[in-house]
Amino acid sequence: MTSSRVDRWIFFAALIALGYGADAQAQATGAPAELTAPRSLQPPTGEQPGDAGTPAAGDDAQASGPRRLVPSGQAAPSEAESRAEKRARLLGLSGKSGIQVDGLTEIDDESVGVLTQGNGGFGLEMWKGMTRAESVSLVDALPKRLSSAALREAASMLLLSRAKAPVAVTDDAPSLLSARARALIDMGDVQNAELLLAAAPRQGRPSGLDVVDAKIQILKFDNARACGLARNSAAKSNDDFWQRLRVYCDALDGKADSVNFGLSLLREISGDDQALVLLADAVVSKSPILLESVEKPTPIHVALSRAAKVQLPPNVSESEDPLVLYAAALAPNLTIGSRIEAAERAIPMGAAPAAELRRLYQQVTFAEEDLSNALTRAQEIGGAAARALLYQAAAKQNIPSARAEIISAAFDVAREDKRYMAAVQAFRPLIDRLPPSPEMVWFALTGVRAYLTLGDVVGTDRWLALLRASATVRDEQKLALARVRPLARLLGAGDKSVSLETVIGDWRASLQDADTPGVSSLRALVNGMFMAVGEDLPEKAWDGVAAGAPKNQVMPSPVVWFMFRDSMRAVAKEMTADKPMVIGSAGLSGVTRVAQNGSEDREIPPGAAKPALYALQAVGNAAPGEQGVSVVYEVVAAFRALGMEHTARKLALETVLAAGL
Repeated sequence: MTSSRVDRWIFFAALIALGYGADAQAQATGAPAELTAPRSLQPPTGEQPGDAGTPAAGDDAQASGPRRLVPSGQAAPSEAESRAEKRARLLGLSGKSGIQVDGLTEIDDESVGVLTQGNGGFGLEMWKGMTRAESVSLVDALPKRLSSAALREAASMLLLSRAKAPVAVTDDAPSLLSARARALIDMGDVQNAELLLAAAPRQGRPSGLDVVDAKIQILKFDNARACGLARNSAAKSNDDFWQRLRVYCDALDGKADSVNFGLSLLREISGDDQALVLLADAVVSKSPILLESVEKPTPIHVALSRAAKVQLPPNVSESEDPLVLYAAALAPNLTIGSRIEAAERAIPMGAAPAAELRRLYQQVTFAEEDLSNALTRAQEIGGAAARALLYQAAAKQNIPSARAEIISAAFDVAREDKRYMAAVQAFRPLIDRLPPSPEMVWFALTGVRAYLTLGDVVGTDRWLALLRASATVRDEQKLALARVRPLARLLGAGDKSVSLETVIGDWRASLQDADTPGVSSLRALVNGMFMAVGEDLPEKAWDGVAAGAPKNQVMPSPVVWFMFRDSMRAVAKEMTADKPMVIGSAGLSGVTRVAQNGSEDREIPPGAAKPALYALQAVGNAAPGEQGVSVVYEVVAAFRALGMEHTARKLALETVLAAGL
């Protein structure tokens, strides 16, 4: 390593220590995507606490920028300290971690991240036992459409963790840092990708980060930055993204010949793109056009349409690409209804912030008469317009019970349109300010369901306590409590003094036709999920559960499945070498008790990244409930063993909710 290289790292670490990363984040424009990682990392949304419909402290406006990579109170290096040791110390990767800093084990730029083990990361030794090529290959193989909030949380924790990267044994070894950022942006996790870029070195960073950076700038409509990256990129001309971006930038500069040449090259790479041709010509000629549809839209189509001042067709909001939906939600040249549609579809993918949906709801214009009679009017208009109307009415309402009634109606409309997750996240700040008081008993079950959907233990407990108190005097509330208490218990919420046997027994007693095949299958699934999260399941829980006939299940690739089990077995063996085994997991040697994500005493075994990455592959792109129950059981148990207790419980909860509990 040269002296100048060390000096750059010293300068970078000093900037981080002075809060440079946080400043860079605060200056970012556009609407960032909400984190599926721990909420302590969520960035500012630009709304001020106390604004109508804006989170107060503790909501999704809470945030911090990239974490300091220099431990506070660190002593200055001695003159005798080697350059490699100084570099490792500045990164917080020396001392008690036991990492050597000489020879091939020297720390490099690939080790940066924004999560430590204390705030939800996987620990410094998460890549232990893996080569650089193997780690990059596994990250590249991550599913791009994780429809589960729990799985997106796990992926974010993995990709954002600060850890010693596997050694690069050749000069042309692939960049793990680039692979991590690329995986985040491919999943539509724009905000986390931006956080990782902010933590990356400013000078001499891996070239693979440029494409991630450029995609983010396109989404933010920062043309100067995006085109600067395109012009400086050494990417080959046969790369589809860079070629599209160069066409875009040449069109902005009015270079007709360059645009035509670029379109010819692009035609050779990926075929005709009539919409791109029309939009590029409109930008260069400054002539108005009518764009009826865009086949296979990309964020560059959206950005070009903005530059050309062309109205985007509604079909853009029907895309399955999370980045396109993110761009569409922000596009001022798309109708407000289509922008809301794009945002509501992007939020369950983890690709758009709920704050943006709230802003869109507020932009819809309603007559004062409609707002005064929101409940009646919403039933008449239905759909996204009804949710926007109800949001505005709820935000203006100061009486808690009246606000709760409006929120409950909005959730009913959202369920009919399969937009419940987006609605819960958008209305969350308003729910957070509702007091679980006696006059709100009727709303208790709605509150419990909302916070269960969000995976929020604290919020669930607030409304569950009210439901539990009312159940002593109201039979309908007693029935509701029996139905939701197993769900709360799976998440880790509820009264822990109540035995699991009582929870399961009351739930079974509340079921109609409890011993029919369908209900029997549901009971077996619930029992299995309780076992996977480490609960001591009573023997009576299996009474009346029929074994039934063998059942075909959706299984992952045999290679992925066996590699997952083998890597987890190796980690579990190391974990239980000097500890008693608490619960067995089929094919895995054991699971130990662990603390909640983000706790200082989480037990993260060395080499945890490998089984976690295989676990995400094993579950794949399937929605909760679509995977084989045996696969989900193994993955839930594995997440718990790897110190991801809350993630494990959320996945178990999502699975039983999808099954109809």
